[in-house]
Amino acid sequence: MNEVLTTWRRFLDVFNEACLTDEWDTLSPFLTEDADYRVSGFPMACHLHGRDAVIAGFAKSVRGFDRKFDQRHHEPVGIRYAQPDTVSAIAWTRYSKAGLPDVCVAAHGIWQFRDGRISHMSDMWDTTLAENANALAWLSQHGAGFDPAYA
Repeated sequence: MNEVLTTWRRFLDVFNEACLTDEWDTLSPFLTEDADYRVSGFPMACHLHGRDAVIAGFAKSVRGFDRKFDQRHHEPVGIRYAQPDTVSAIAWTRYSKAGLPDVCVAAHGIWQFRDGRISHMSDMWDTTLAENANALAWLSQHGAGFDPAYA
């Protein structure tokens, strides 16, 4: 398997573990110092620049949203590797909390690598996808106390 894809999969494993443990420093070795992260299409759209800001943004969003659920199932689908050093995938996640209907979201993610580390990430949320339109409706109806914002 391509080294970039192997590193990307390890990054996702470590990210998912950080979601459970709240130990975010474990992501540092995967990101360049000047890494940036762009989120577009959803109300939490933002641009974070620098490894520390990106990691802090991940932690904030997960603490304000993901960790408020009983279960979080994240699965990348439609994975593509493109030269030079770019991985693209749909990040599909289902959240469950007792007493509430499940909510699913899907974002098109792009990860670009430089010298074996992630230098740029972007998540593009298409609100015309049924899952995302339903998630926005879910937030409107059940979202009090849930804050997916990164910044």
